[in-house]
Amino acid sequence: MTESQAESDMEVSAKTLGEMAARSTPLIRNHWYVAAWAEEISRTPLRREILEHDIVFYRTEDGLPVALQNRCPHRSFPLCRGSLQGDRIQCGYHGIEFNPDGSCAHVPQLKAAPGGLRIESYPLVEQGPFVWIWMGGAENVDHSKLVQQPWFTEPTWSHVKGYIYMRANYLGLHENLLDLSHFPYVHGAALGRPEHAEEQPTVRVEGNVVHSSVVHRNVAVAPKYMRATNLVQPVDRTSEQFVPSPAIHVGKAILEDASDPKKTHVRYIIHCPTPETLTTTHYFWAVARDQLVDDEEIDAESYAGASKAFNEDKEALEEIEALIARDRRAGFAERIIATDKGAVLMLRAFARMAEEES
Repeated sequence: MTESQAESDMEVSAKTLGEMAARSTPLIRNHWYVAAWAEEISRTPLRREILEHDIVFYRTEDGLPVALQNRCPHRSFPLCRGSLQGDRIQCGYHGIEFNPDGSCAHVPQLKAAPGGLRIESYPLVEQGPFVWIWMGGAENVDHSKLVQQPWFTEPTWSHVKGYIYMRANYLGLHENLLDLSHFPYVHGAALGRPEHAEEQPTVRVEGNVVHSSVVHRNVAVAPKYMRATNLVQPVDRTSEQFVPSPAIHVGKAILEDASDPKKTHVRYIIHCPTPETLTTTHYFWAVARDQLVDDEEIDAESYAGASKAFNEDKEALEEIEALIARDRRAGFAERIIATDKGAVLMLRAFARMAEEES
């Protein structure tokens, strides 16, 4: 790339920036977000803030997950500090009870349960390890927007998973995941070589769904997995990604070795950024494979490698968020380079989604 081309890549008009979602863009609600891992929701009330809504989760006696507004409409006491009475949740302040649909079931001080004493309930879908929540209002539920995850629900696949709380905006995480040129600098030799930063991804957009693909030659492979699968170096990795919504980022890593015939191994890496607020994020991640599905040592190695890398991303993104908050100089604007194409298209798609909702 010539110097003039590089400068051209960095020139972004005010109009272009205005078309991209940013930290000031309202949170996008009409999608399914991961609310919790399935095992987190139990007969003990769980509090979690999602898209600036304070929510309490629990399971009915039949095991169905429930999500309700975590705020008693009487005196705003948090319902997560109450207790379960059968399938109802009881406020710990005055004993008022609410059904799983949010309607009032019982008021100890009254002979009747007022119909107006109601709290918001949220649609949930449980799929394998994921519990998804619809944040756009029960009247707008769209099950077609729920991205299926067969790699985490079918018995021929095994997976590891984790959760990270990030004091950073969720859009930054999406950008990070689409731009793999940061690998050698943030994650070191475990994920990237210096020359990998020069590889230009192939990017396309279909409607509001962004697709990206890049090939990295001669990559490192986790030692136990390398030995167990008899892969032959050098190993190349094709990283394919698509972003169907603000709530999920689907990655596919295809490893191809140098044996004859070549051996090919596939892993799916799912990232689910669920905004807590505009500056904090619940980050759910999972990695699935269909080789060595019962190997606990490979599970441990996979979890350790993924957890290390994703926590390195967390550290970088939190440093960025903290600097943005404290450096208020006038006139500063981030610039764009060639490898940001996927992120730009994604942020434009998110801006369109937010505008449609408004």
